[in-house]
Amino acid sequence: MNLQAYITSGILELYVHGLASPEEIREVEAMAEQHPEIQQEIEAIRKTLEAYTGLHGVQPPAGLKDKIMQRLEGVPKGGAKVRPNKENTSSQPHGYELGPQGETSIASIATWILGLALLGACVAVFLFWQQAERATEQVKAAQTQLEQHQKDCEAEKAKANKINEQFIAIRHWDTKPVQMKGTELGGDAFAVVYWNNVKKLALLDVVKLPEPAVDKQYQLWAIVGGKPTDMGVFELAAAAGLQEVPFINNPQAFAVTLEPKGGSQTPTLDQMYVVGNVAKG
Repeated sequence: MNLQAYITSGILELYVHGLASPEEIREVEAMAEQHPEIQQEIEAIRKTLEAYTGLHGVQPPAGLKDKIMQRLEGVPKGGAKVRPNKENTSSQPHGYELGPQGETSIASIATWILGLALLGACVAVFLFWQQAERATEQVKAAQTQLEQHQKDCEAEKAKANKINEQFIAIRHWDTKPVQMKGTELGGDAFAVVYWNNVKKLALLDVVKLPEPAVDKQYQLWAIVGGKPTDMGVFELAAAAGLQEVPFINNPQAFAVTLEPKGGSQTPTLDQMYVVGNVAKG
């Protein structure tokens, strides 16, 4: 069981304030015996309630119990003056009148009762506010998770759609896979350009290339009419799979060179790693 979730559930406050059901009381006491942190939280809540009562509570007046019993039994004990009303025209119950001291006592009792009612209302409002705050936080957390989940789903959906489109393009009848094999410098390096004249689409698949220095970057070239045409630089991390590159009409070959970061206007021929000719027909 998650003890922190149990502590913040509000059941301990209900237990301390005497508002818990018998089943909840047994559960709280069993949890307190097993987990010292539960007992510590109960003591902390009790201290908080005692401090609050000390600041805002209204204590019952001294001798309240005796005065109440005196009123019920109709026996004066030196407190309020009680005398028979022979004409019985007073509005007091049982034909008695209360003197000034009796009226003060009743006012004190009323004040005490109102104070208890106010304290109970304050406790109820506090518990309701506390539970509402927890519920609001839980809703916000769930909403944040839902929004992130929706973003992740949308990103994965877009990625899946792109892969599906690329797969369809590769299987198209006009797509030509141009294999670029390693030069003497590149060794076993290997990459493929999928070129489709009908769809005007070109895709680069980097199978293997050495990791470049931090100030270097690979650049793709198309050879058209015997001259190199820039097709852009790319990162190996971004090339984990197919990536779309600019379409070039009537290429004779494709090649990859290692250039300064950001690329070059012309290829560095002694840094050519892979090259491959486009098949005719």
